[in-house]
Amino acid sequence: MDKRKMFVSLLASALLISSTAGIAMAASTTNKTSATISNSNVSKKTTSTNKVVHTLSNLSPVKVTAHSSVRLTDVNILSQDDGNIVTYTLSYNNNDSTPMMMLDYWSKVKTKGGTLFSPKLIAKDQEKKTVSPGSTVDLTYVMKVGREVKLSDLNFLIVKWDFSQSNYERTLGKFNVPASYSITTPVGKPKTVRLSDSAVKVKVSGIKVFPGEDKNQYVKIGVNLNNISYKLLENPNIKWILRTPSGTNYPLTPDKDSTSVSIQAQANKALSLMASLPTSVKLQKSELLLVEEQGEEKTVLPVAALQLPEASKATNVEVAANQPNIISVEGQRLSTLLESAKVRIDDGEYDLNMQYVLKNEGKKAVKVPTYTFEVRTADGTIYPIETKALDALKLNPGDIKTIKLNATLQGDGDTSKIKLYAMSPVDKTESTESTTPTSTSSFVFSYPVGVYAIPQSVSTGDGLTTETVIKNSKGTFGVSLGSLQRLPWADSDIVAAKVTIRNAGSKTVQLPELEAMFTIDSAQIDGDKKLIYTQSGKLLGAGMTTEAYLLTKIPSELRMGRLEVSLIEKVSEEETNEWITLNTSGLIQPVSYVGTGKTYTMGAADKETEMGVRRTIRYPGTSSDIVYTEFEMTNKSLRQSGLGKLVGYFKTSDGQYYRATAKQSERSPGPGQKSIVTFWAKVPKSVTFSDMRLVVGEGIADSKFVIGEGEATAYVNALAFEVPPTSISVQGTLNNIDLYPYTLSASSVRAYLAGSSSVQVEMNYSLSRNEEIEMGENEHKLILALTDQAGKTYEKELVLGTDLKAGTNQTLTWSVEDSFFEKLRGGSYRLAVYDQFQGQRIRLAEQGYGYDLTKLPKEEPVDSR
Repeated sequence: MDKRKMFVSLLASALLISSTAGIAMAASTTNKTSATISNSNVSKKTTSTNKVVHTLSNLSPVKVTAHSSVRLTDVNILSQDDGNIVTYTLSYNNNDSTPMMMLDYWSKVKTKGGTLFSPKLIAKDQEKKTVSPGSTVDLTYVMKVGREVKLSDLNFLIVKWDFSQSNYERTLGKFNVPASYSITTPVGKPKTVRLSDSAVKVKVSGIKVFPGEDKNQYVKIGVNLNNISYKLLENPNIKWILRTPSGTNYPLTPDKDSTSVSIQAQANKALSLMASLPTSVKLQKSELLLVEEQGEEKTVLPVAALQLPEASKATNVEVAANQPNIISVEGQRLSTLLESAKVRIDDGEYDLNMQYVLKNEGKKAVKVPTYTFEVRTADGTIYPIETKALDALKLNPGDIKTIKLNATLQGDGDTSKIKLYAMSPVDKTESTESTTPTSTSSFVFSYPVGVYAIPQSVSTGDGLTTETVIKNSKGTFGVSLGSLQRLPWADSDIVAAKVTIRNAGSKTVQLPELEAMFTIDSAQIDGDKKLIYTQSGKLLGAGMTTEAYLLTKIPSELRMGRLEVSLIEKVSEEETNEWITLNTSGLIQPVSYVGTGKTYTMGAADKETEMGVRRTIRYPGTSSDIVYTEFEMTNKSLRQSGLGKLVGYFKTSDGQYYRATAKQSERSPGPGQKSIVTFWAKVPKSVTFSDMRLVVGEGIADSKFVIGEGEATAYVNALAFEVPPTSISVQGTLNNIDLYPYTLSASSVRAYLAGSSSVQVEMNYSLSRNEEIEMGENEHKLILALTDQAGKTYEKELVLGTDLKAGTNQTLTWSVEDSFFEKLRGGSYRLAVYDQFQGQRIRLAEQGYGYDLTKLPKEEPVDSR
């Protein structure tokens, strides 16, 4: 029995020794392995010292139960003047079959030096009491630490109630952020954050620097928010901060379209954030900070820090003259172009009138932002431009909108020293002022989306006929001023400009709806203005031209120093755009002069009309005389054609004008035929006819040339014809009397004495008319005046073509009544022919005749008894 006990004791000792050796060997092996791992880690650490870590996923979770754990998923720090704010997020994953009560767990933070912090749950997480089986709950804590504290100095403890411990709590584990960990998300990478309990991916899309003024620069940061959760993200209380490498914070202001953040589940929203910084601030390696305000105290919580890419200068916003600038609006291309500019200089200042064109080159309709405009000079002076043209402006794809921009500047009008700035819309909503670096200030600003060099003023020089080529949305046109006339009209003057428009492009174009505008010495004429085309239709083929007349009326006594003629495009009843301005510097051409016996041919080759004065007659009167001109027009074309209604003024050598009454046929002459227009006016007897001229132009009414019975309200295309009076010689016979367009010849004249008071006059005549001549109503009357031997005259008034019928071997009879003839038994008389016009006459012919006695009764012989 004792031996047996001894054997068992020895066996136990042997087993114990064997076990101890095994343990020792295991310990030795473990130590060696640990040393190897440790050495390996040291080696790894040595080779990875400079490698920055941007994730916490490598940190091991802390077990809170047999199946559940917690992870440190995010940590952030925000520097402030009085310390740093630290936030960290713990994700509790419940893999048990019963709910996890969050009251059983909490977190503490202790520095490696032993300083203990008691973080608080942020306001929105304080109501999270349990974690359901199979789910995860995120809890974010916030605390304030000293300015010198680093994240790697902190141990984030997971604590559980344990009443078996002296302090009733037990630490389950801890997390320590590696020194190589950076909270800043690298350039181009997204950062997933929690906003209003929604998971959102935040990514910087770019940063641009715009030129400012007063040694400032505008910084614009583009940010994309992707709501990867399954619920709407509605206006989280977030702020954005630009942090420079020196640690200076600049609040960022969302632009007008970024102030509201409403993102549907799985949707995106692009934000534009702005700040105004001194140009001395260096932006390399700057960061974008996202912070969130929590609770009634508006506690500022750091949410994310994202490394900003290299800033690009927004040089693409500045364009040369006549070059488009592309602006992105709601992801669509909005092409903008400063199309034209016009300068008017007056007493040390000048008016700058510009046309700015917007075109939607995208595939969707866009609402054009309400950009503001200003002109900046080389020395930094800013002249704002007022316009409401962009208010509520919406452009469909392909739509084009032209707006007018006007500014008055000080200077000499040198546009090379100025530029037009289109500025982003100003959000004038007042924000609440705050002294914290995380709140947006009440600073209201905008930045340039386009900087435009001023194009050369679209106007001619001082001369005429020089073509100016303009390019616009309608095509390419050559425009020239062919003539500029100042013409009399009643108690005012007409200014008439003839403009030629040529299609300088290679395709057929349609002229826009144009209107006339006149500016005299910087004052626009608001009165009656007209634009008349010489041909119908507004389609112009390549190389084709059309002519137009621009008219207005001014006081006759007005002196012009500078005159500008503008073509204005009529976009709508309320909107017009300046098309081109032709600067004439007040140069008025004298009306072209046509001398005596000369003619002038007007019109195109297929519609030529030759014009000339046939004769001018002076009809003397008692207190005034009548000047009368027969104006001859010959149709040189191959079809029935002619000018419209003509308007005329007689002009004396000392500049007096007398409106002429015109009579014109309503029927156009055929090829080779003539048309006569008669002009007449009453003038004082003192007027010298030898130096008189007839100013003739084509009548205008209702913005078109007058044809037919219409009355002209203006006229254009005037010429001055010399109209010396024709000397009328009295013919001694009544043959071939010129009564244009008639010719009268009297073959015989008899006046029968009948022994009574009545004398019958009988005239055999021929009256011919030139049928190739078209003429208006003939207002002339033919007066036959019979003068007896006692000097007494008897007249007969006749109308050509009515009382005197055209034809040969015609007979005219009339009676003269006077008691004088009762006892007349012979003798002679004279018959004169007069041309009477408006009651005043001239004598054309006169011939003496003896009385015809064949009808006298035979006298009874006198009985002398």
